[in-house]
Amino acid sequence: MAPTKVALSLQGLLVFALMCCEKVSAFSFRMKQKQEKTIVLLYNKPKHVVTTHSRDDEKGRKNVYDDIFTLRGYVGEKKMPNSVDFQSLAGMTMKLHAIGRLDAETTGLLLLTNDGGLVHHVTASHCVLEEVKPDFTPLSTVTKTYKVLIMGNHVDDDSEGSIFNVLRTQGVDIGSKNGGITRPVENVKMLSNPTVKSTLLLLTISEGKNRQIRRMFHALGSGVMQLQRVQIGDYLTLDGIEDEGKWRILTDEEVCHALNWQPRVLVDKRPRARKTPIKMKSK
Repeated sequence: MAPTKVALSLQGLLVFALMCCEKVSAFSFRMKQKQEKTIVLLYNKPKHVVTTHSRDDEKGRKNVYDDIFTLRGYVGEKKMPNSVDFQSLAGMTMKLHAIGRLDAETTGLLLLTNDGGLVHHVTASHCVLEEVKPDFTPLSTVTKTYKVLIMGNHVDDDSEGSIFNVLRTQGVDIGSKNGGITRPVENVKMLSNPTVKSTLLLLTISEGKNRQIRRMFHALGSGVMQLQRVQIGDYLTLDGIEDEGKWRILTDEEVCHALNWQPRVLVDKRPRARKTPIKMKSK
């Protein structure tokens, strides 16, 4: 039986529709999700290096990310080929973020990671992160220990007007716009008097207010001349990366014990465009 005009018309529409699908699909984009695990770096930040992603610093200072990506300061067990780049070495392509900040004049330990949940876990530890990691409770505190060289010849005693007494028992009012009264410090110890007009301290705090230590000593009538972060928590120190600019990748065990965080699989949900043409089968 010969096909009717209606049947031929329907066949023509079907062929036309398939041709349109082929052309449209040639320019279609598909979301491709990459996976990588939590990576944490421990970096010994030099002076005059800023903790920002911006490359337009008005004073021409380099940022911590550019310094790390050069790989000059990498410390690790495996020998690094000349052609390797940071992404290949660290096994990550997602953006690196600092966990907290150090101002440009402060040196010492800084943590960086590709895991945004970990950044929030440490810097906003009072928040419940069930949607991020239900089997891990948020950290109550992540202590930071500093060597601080301050102005003035101070003696470690518990007299009412002593800087040491105020730090240990009262906290310091650094101004309402800067966070108000700080918590009493976890520990403060006098190390030496390098000169008759200076005092070197070892100071441990459990907060992370912006420029907190500098503002504390300014409010106490002194001032910070040098500031170096020498320890994070109970485990992470400058051991192995004593020279400024050096950095290493923490092991999963170190991340668990020092930060109370289980390294996990991360999904990069950024769109990655790729043409995916659909070929029609030939009859």
